[in-house]
Amino acid sequence: MANEFLFRAAFSVLWIVFFANVGRAGYSTKWSGGKVADRDAGHMRIAAMTFAFLYLAGALLYTLLPDWIAFLAVALPAWFRLLMVCLAALGLAFISWALQRLGRNWAPSMSGVRKDSFLVSTGPYAIIRHPIYLGAFVFLAALSLVTANLLILLPSIVLLALLYTQIGGEEATLIEKFGDEYREYMKRTPRFIPRFRRERSTQTQESRENSRTR
Repeated sequence: MANEFLFRAAFSVLWIVFFANVGRAGYSTKWSGGKVADRDAGHMRIAAMTFAFLYLAGALLYTLLPDWIAFLAVALPAWFRLLMVCLAALGLAFISWALQRLGRNWAPSMSGVRKDSFLVSTGPYAIIRHPIYLGAFVFLAALSLVTANLLILLPSIVLLALLYTQIGGEEATLIEKFGDEYREYMKRTPRFIPRFRRERSTQTQESRENSRTR
């Protein structure tokens, strides 16, 4: 019982910190317009809001009335759920870093791109193209596993899928906005998985070539 209370507390605190970060980013940008990411953005927004509502309802029940949904619990070991708390905190930290680096360039998901924005390719954006998406995937998936309850796990799977489907439309909008600058950025920067090994091998090859020319 004590463990369950701690997991519920961690779940609540991490979500509060998440919304505080997003709210602060939204207030600092004061974003009021831009291009819609794609033609299906309206339908995507409705679907996302529907499953977000289901998720929120499950989250409130899990936090405030856990006995009501205990029959939907999934048997997960406490050590694994604790690991998921740490992973969710790591994902949240990555989101915060990306939001801080974007600054006034940030715009809400499925809303478009600011007309006065510029391409950011430093910080986490020097490693991958979509650090906010990656952080959100990790954060949402990990926190859902912390609850170990199907009422939250199932809507989370749909929300993650909906979140992923936005990326292609968002990249098309960024290409329209920045043109060849973004195409070159896409070539040298992966979506989610950093190319550390490739960079290391390239550096090793260059050092060998330099040593041969000496």
